[in-house]
Amino acid sequence: MKALLLLLIIIPVDAVLYSDVRRLNEYLLANYSRRLHPRINLNEPVTVNVDLLLNSVIDFDVLTGILTFAGTFLLKWDDEQIAMKWKNSEFNDITMTQLNVHEVWVPKIYIRNMAEQTSIFQFSSSFDSESAFVSFSQNGTARTMLQTVLRTSCTTDITYYPFDKHSCDLSVITFSFYSTVILSTSLTTVSNIFTIENSEWNISSSVYNGPIFNVIYVLNLTRKPYFLVLNLVCPSIIICTVNSLSFLIPVASGERLSFCVSLLLTYIVFLTTVLDKLPSTDTVSLFNLFVFVQVIYSSLTVLGIIKTLEYYYYEGNKVVPVAYKNIVRFLLRCRYKVKISPKTTTTSKTSKEDRSSFSACKNNVDDKINHTKGDLKDNDNKDDTAELHNNYDNIAWRDVARALDRIINIIATIVAVLNIVVFLITMIGLHKA
Repeated sequence: MKALLLLLIIIPVDAVLYSDVRRLNEYLLANYSRRLHPRINLNEPVTVNVDLLLNSVIDFDVLTGILTFAGTFLLKWDDEQIAMKWKNSEFNDITMTQLNVHEVWVPKIYIRNMAEQTSIFQFSSSFDSESAFVSFSQNGTARTMLQTVLRTSCTTDITYYPFDKHSCDLSVITFSFYSTVILSTSLTTVSNIFTIENSEWNISSSVYNGPIFNVIYVLNLTRKPYFLVLNLVCPSIIICTVNSLSFLIPVASGERLSFCVSLLLTYIVFLTTVLDKLPSTDTVSLFNLFVFVQVIYSSLTVLGIIKTLEYYYYEGNKVVPVAYKNIVRFLLRCRYKVKISPKTTTTSKTSKEDRSSFSACKNNVDDKINHTKGDLKDNDNKDDTAELHNNYDNIAWRDVARALDRIINIIATIVAVLNIVVFLITMIGLHKA
């Protein structure tokens, strides 16, 4: 214990008294003008170092392009007036002090693309204003820290929505009429040491010095797409797949048209939902284009079904055109593997009672196939082929409806598969990029 007391007596302890600091502040502010630049020669520029620490991205509205974030600005400059007076004073044993921001010179710094208040000096109350200080060291180096919530205007790019990426520039500028104020930064990226992770956006950044002695901070926002993929992209693809399967519903059931109309209305609702989430710009989102193509595809499907039903329930006396008969005969030949001789065109009209139904034609085709396989050397083979040829000549409008239904089904399936595959390949490639 005695040794400890002896050590305290031998080693002097420097103490900074309140009265000394108060007298130092009064001495430094005597004849000091915060309206003049802190230079001995006012023609010399003042270099202000501006560093940004990103606290959090509060919100980014893609519709308006407004980015709301909380950040901390660290400002640093040299005050030659303070340094000269301090050096010539009796307070050389004091190394640090602080003065109110309203008593000393501070740079007027703005964000050029601010959506609301442009200055970074934002005080929510008079207490905050009175308790904001600038710290000075003995050599005149001034430092201050400003915590603000800023709203800036950004340019949005929704081409690859919901895998969209946005770049928001924060152009830090200053205004000076007496001498030049040069802004610089010691950072290569926005400091994210204390950044709170955003649930919707991944954040990266870069920094570079602008051409007019300004500093530009670039915040890169990449959307986290899984929520929108699960709730927008996947349902749209499922509906597209179901739409291509609508032709499996029998025509006679009478439910096919109402089913396809319901899918068309569903796509229109999806298109409205997507438009509510995207800005009204000339840039078209690929997903928006995908949904729009599906609306057109679904509309054409409805038109095809209406035409099929028209042919299926046609009861007039109009003769089936030769081109339609050729299509039906081709589909039958591909389906039943029967060799059909070319048809000679006839102009005589056949009555409704003389036409055979498509089902009778099918049964007759099956009988002739079995007969041909059973006896290849039968001399009646030519007569059977001629009879089969005559059955195909009696094709009715209901047979045309079945053939048209088959054609539209094949085309719709191919278009749906190609549309989905191209969209998925594009989206997966963008997500990996």
